[in-house]
Amino acid sequence: MAALQLEPFFTSSIFCKTFSTLNVTVEVAGNLIRVIWNEELSKQVNTAEEDLFIEIREKTKKLPILEKKVSHLLSTEFHLDADGPIQLRLIKKKHYQLHLSTSFHYTPKVVLISENERRHHLKWMDIDWEHVQREVEISSGLDWEKDVDIFLNVIRWPEPSTGLGEQEWLHTGLSNYATVLGALKEVSLIVVPKKDMGKTPLPNHPILKTLFKLVFKLPEVVRELASLDFEIGPSFPFMELKPEIWEGDTIQLRALWNIPDECWKRVEKDLLAPKGLDWKDIDICIQLNRLGSEGKGPWRPEGGPYPILQGTNWLFPDIQDGSAYQAALIISPKKKGKRDLSPAVITSNIAAVPARPDQIVLLPIDEGRIFTYWHLDRERLAKRLDALSGGDPGKVRTYIRVFHDWAGGLHHHMDVEVHLGFSDNWYLSAAPDRVYRVQLVAVSDEGRIESLTDVSNPVQTVRVAPGGNPVSFKEVDLEIEHPTQRELKSVIGSAKHSIGLELLHLHAHLPYFRRRVAYGTSGIWQPMGFPEEWFHEAIRETYVPLILTFERLKSEGVDFRISMDISPTLTNMMRCPLLQEEFLKYMEAHISLARAEVDRTGREARHYHETAWMHLNRFLDVRDCFMRYHGDLTKALRKFQDEGYIEISTCGVTHAFLPFFTAFPESIRGQIQTAVLDYKTTFGRDPMGIWLPECAYVPGIENFLEEAGLHYFFAETHAVLHADSPAAFGTHAPVYLKGSNVAAFARDPETGRQVWSGDEGYPGDPDYLEFHIRGGPLKYNRITSRKSDYKEPYVRGWALEKAAKHAQHFMESRNFRFQYIKNWFWKKPLVVAMYDAELFGHHWYEGADFLYYLLKKLYYNQNETELITPSAYLARYPRNQEVFITPSSWGDKGTFDKWIYGSVSWMYKHSHEAIRELRAMASDLKANRQSDQLAKRIVSQAVREVLQAMNSDIPFVISNGHFVDRMKEFFFEDLERFWILASLYWNVGDRPDLTACRLQRLEMENPIFSEIDPCAFAP
Repeated sequence: MAALQLEPFFTSSIFCKTFSTLNVTVEVAGNLIRVIWNEELSKQVNTAEEDLFIEIREKTKKLPILEKKVSHLLSTEFHLDADGPIQLRLIKKKHYQLHLSTSFHYTPKVVLISENERRHHLKWMDIDWEHVQREVEISSGLDWEKDVDIFLNVIRWPEPSTGLGEQEWLHTGLSNYATVLGALKEVSLIVVPKKDMGKTPLPNHPILKTLFKLVFKLPEVVRELASLDFEIGPSFPFMELKPEIWEGDTIQLRALWNIPDECWKRVEKDLLAPKGLDWKDIDICIQLNRLGSEGKGPWRPEGGPYPILQGTNWLFPDIQDGSAYQAALIISPKKKGKRDLSPAVITSNIAAVPARPDQIVLLPIDEGRIFTYWHLDRERLAKRLDALSGGDPGKVRTYIRVFHDWAGGLHHHMDVEVHLGFSDNWYLSAAPDRVYRVQLVAVSDEGRIESLTDVSNPVQTVRVAPGGNPVSFKEVDLEIEHPTQRELKSVIGSAKHSIGLELLHLHAHLPYFRRRVAYGTSGIWQPMGFPEEWFHEAIRETYVPLILTFERLKSEGVDFRISMDISPTLTNMMRCPLLQEEFLKYMEAHISLARAEVDRTGREARHYHETAWMHLNRFLDVRDCFMRYHGDLTKALRKFQDEGYIEISTCGVTHAFLPFFTAFPESIRGQIQTAVLDYKTTFGRDPMGIWLPECAYVPGIENFLEEAGLHYFFAETHAVLHADSPAAFGTHAPVYLKGSNVAAFARDPETGRQVWSGDEGYPGDPDYLEFHIRGGPLKYNRITSRKSDYKEPYVRGWALEKAAKHAQHFMESRNFRFQYIKNWFWKKPLVVAMYDAELFGHHWYEGADFLYYLLKKLYYNQNETELITPSAYLARYPRNQEVFITPSSWGDKGTFDKWIYGSVSWMYKHSHEAIRELRAMASDLKANRQSDQLAKRIVSQAVREVLQAMNSDIPFVISNGHFVDRMKEFFFEDLERFWILASLYWNVGDRPDLTACRLQRLEMENPIFSEIDPCAFAP
């Protein structure tokens, strides 16, 4: 790639380096610092009495610039705006200590509960007020009722950002409680005279008696465990040019820069002064320069120069694709006729914008609609239409030509006229159970036709009734082994006497958001349900309670086996050190809040007191369980799988809605093969099956599953009931997909209604904890009525009794069903009860209790229903019906429209463009640069970004109208990071040192999927 003709005065830089000792490693990438220490060092801390702290200080200064508690962790990361030599220390300190002193001959009862670092609840009792009154009146001669008052004297550590003073007097009178804000240093309960209180400032007011004093002693350093000297190099000046994604079909580039004052002083000295110029004589301008297509020709100005005034970024809209660009800050004299000064102050990286082909893409929706979008280069389109019309635009019309793809040929179905200047997408009417393709064409008034795009990819619409093909079976010996393929133990022998099989499956997934939770500085804990909190909320409410349930059943000798899938995004969050650190902080906040609530309800709301204790005990159990597995819950799940209690399947690696990516088969292959690779890393074995995200299926996906060694997936009810032939077993057995050995397990509708339904499902029972009322992480009321806002206090005993009754009902319902249908089939009927895992705990607080009672009752109280897992079923019954199932999902109406609403349909064009570019990068790497380790790392990181941009959660949340701006921000960030990586890949030789540092920063910011195949998207 050619360089800009004018060499810049400054060169962009990012400092990155790794520093190590025997016990500690520090990775530096710009201002992002990651510190890692070994487990042996952490074992030296007695966490019952001590805490581990990390301390960062500049070598020339005494006070630390950063200090944070890192107990129970093995790494941490933070941003540090400093440069030069830095010293890191890992030290252990005594726990924060509180000292109470009093002048009484006995110790009054003083209780301090800190809701968080800046909000405290103080309560005092057992003060002999009659004795205090006599003592004060005798010593001062004042009348207790008329002349005396009582205050809390609060002394704080200085924190200007909170707006709280370093000293405050809070009036308490004879009450025994106060809420105190701020970082406390000392609190005293003091008797003072009322006289002249308006004239004499309270801090100088005479004190009659100090009833007690609390002194907050800072943690005492016990010992330094390790230290390391490292440096942070200056990462400035810096200028970057990167694509900015908007919803429309345009390309934008944004330049960002940061040039410190000392650099501008050098500009003044070395560039302006020799020419007799001052700042008032010149403008600092930004210039965009363009290199011709395919990297040929000289750089030439494309936009500007534009005066930037005091800005630090500039947007260049509506960029032409198929070119490379570089931005530069230049000095432009204000006097007319004067040439710009050289050299340029600084130039950006080279941003390559790939050429986009003229194309049309088709996406399925339901039985009666399909969606298409297209891209046409405006200049090429204008020339082609002008040639076709003879210079008269009114003589040409443009159409979407719709074809049926049938019997190996394309059959013209209809034309839909569109104005290409006003629209780039269209919703088309369709018929059920058809395969469609589309094409854009232009037609002159003389009947001449010109194809504007190639014919699109095919899509099949939904079948609305069973087909009439004959019923056929086949037997497949899959030769699969799994720990759950064992005889299930039970008291009455269900393995020998059962008349039906139950597959209980939990779908566990969360989108990958690796961000810290913002708690604010108000001192009031206000969880908002923002995406950054979803992971912590799910761990607290669902995944740890499920693990505790499994542990409880195992300890009681109850045998069980269930099925789960866990998405790779969720397992990566479970293994993420930053999120482990955040979860501990999150739980400490909840525990502190619950302690404060136990105290408050004991004083003010006794009818909620027992429930407050319930929450506190749950939070303590969750934290203890989390630390028992060293913060990595995948270890617990792996243990239960290895012991044969659960079968864990995988999921699309970032939960992509796969039917919308069939035009780019490499992306589906990348989703599935990356998921399989990550599963092996997490669970130490190959996955047997997969949960297709949103249960979304279209024909052909099974081929990718079989290629990856997967044997089954889960489908919505009508996927099998509306197959090409009648389902001989209904949903009571899996089916093989014709042309493959992959099985589909269909959801049983009755079990869905019993648990999921808002009207008749168990979670809506009046005695269960009300989930929908917001207001904090502690809920206090039972549902009472779904039709009224009136709520009564929650009674835990009633709720547990209902959970046990509902478990009994669920078990008996399966037994009754099996009794009714046991003679219909030649093998034991199967019921597949599948649910979102977060139903059990998050949406239904007693959900884990329900599972506990159900699994225990199945073990003790019956022998008609036998629990089974998918691989155990296929090993027992290798002969099953083979069919073509219909396109389907478990979304609203069982179709795809939830993910293709007008509010989100624009997203797929952007993700498809990134996939197309990634395919080119992966192909080039595979063919030409296999030995280039830096190129491999760039493509691997690019794969991570594209995979995340494919996830189905962002369009789903946006279509619900929730967190729309945040969801778009996440989507845009993934794609913008990808396009930065694409430019780095094609221009890696421009500045390899800078490329390596920019890449390291991106890898540290988004470290998902530690094991990844950089060629996963190669054709």
